[in-house]
Amino acid sequence: MARNIAWLLGGKGFAGIASLIYVAIAARVLGPERFGEFSLVLAYAQGIANLAQFQTGQAVIRYGALQLRTAHSARLGRLIGLGAMLDAASAVTGAAVAALGVFAVAHWLAWPAGVRDHAIWFGAVLLLTTGTTASGALRLFDRFDLFTGCEAAGPAVRLVGAVIAWASGAGIIGFLIVWAAAPAMQAVFNWAAALMVLRARGHRVRIGWRPMRLALRENRRIWRFLWQSNLSYTLSSLWPQVGVLVVGGAGGAAAAGGFRVAGKLAKALAKPVQTIARALLPELAHLVAADDRRTLGQVVRRLTIGSVIVAVAIALLAAFAGPLLLQILAGKAYRFAHLFLLLLAIAAGIDLCRFALEPLLVARGKMGKLLRSQAIGAAVYAAALAALVPTMGPTGAAAAAILGSLALTLAVAQVVMRSRRQPLRRARP
Repeated sequence: MARNIAWLLGGKGFAGIASLIYVAIAARVLGPERFGEFSLVLAYAQGIANLAQFQTGQAVIRYGALQLRTAHSARLGRLIGLGAMLDAASAVTGAAVAALGVFAVAHWLAWPAGVRDHAIWFGAVLLLTTGTTASGALRLFDRFDLFTGCEAAGPAVRLVGAVIAWASGAGIIGFLIVWAAAPAMQAVFNWAAALMVLRARGHRVRIGWRPMRLALRENRRIWRFLWQSNLSYTLSSLWPQVGVLVVGGAGGAAAAGGFRVAGKLAKALAKPVQTIARALLPELAHLVAADDRRTLGQVVRRLTIGSVIVAVAIALLAAFAGPLLLQILAGKAYRFAHLFLLLLAIAAGIDLCRFALEPLLVARGKMGKLLRSQAIGAAVYAAALAALVPTMGPTGAAAAAILGSLALTLAVAQVVMRSRRQPLRRARP
């Protein structure tokens, strides 16, 4: 696992630095108001993507680990083919939903026709390039070197594109083109690398209705796992987009721009630890498949203790150096977002405290319990938004993030504590 973490930290180190640079370029070139409009379009499209996208990569890792142990090559090929077909179906469905739903959102946010049109085409392009099957296959086969290289394609395109947009004096449309091209390039690289690895290992992706039906029968409860993992991902990843949209509705585009810059910076502070979780899921899946309870407990315990220490450090850094960090990143015009940054950094730190616990529940097949925990967190977040935003304004959205993260973390920790003495539950191929 150490080698995989090293690969991911190297790749995510580049991605984290690149993301800060291209966000800084966009924020400085567009200014708070225009950057806020840009951020609202991104939040809308990414929110629809989070709703529509199946987390097929998690299914490939969980069920593929069992297929590899039993040497079922044909079954693995059908499993990956199932993931690819679901990726395509969710992409088309999500693109249609994004195009239709934009009119309601545009009315709520008072978008002019030009911004609304930008949201329609950007949402469609983003949805058509989503999917996690290929990246899941690379992680399953322990090819974190290729996975890291492919993951770096998106940030690299955004970085180069942002510099070109800056030099050419492009406006929102130019930056949206860059942000749309990045996931498309990353998807191409992911699939090229995955197919190369599968071919080298003697596996063939099997796509079609018959292989799809067989895959659903061969992988026990996979359909339930897919729906649960999709809902779990939606509940956990939709918060930032909802926050930006709520802030935009309550405080206008400039406030939304400051909220997004603060959220990006808070996420960057937590990125190194979050990166480790990408390497953690395959390792935990293999430990569960091997019924290695002792090693499983040691890994989770040590990583959880380390994450708590890092969480405290992140909150202190945001508290004392927040204004300086915002000025360095986006300029003096965004210093008003310091309170956003402090509150969102605290929420990010609370999220880090469970970063080893959620992959553990996924690896053990307890998606239902994880989903219920995330539903509790989402319900608390929604209730906090409804209660705090009318009284506190945009700051209430950041405060709500803390309450939602705390509720989710406590719920997940409770599930882990209750299930630690239960037998490891395996999915049967």
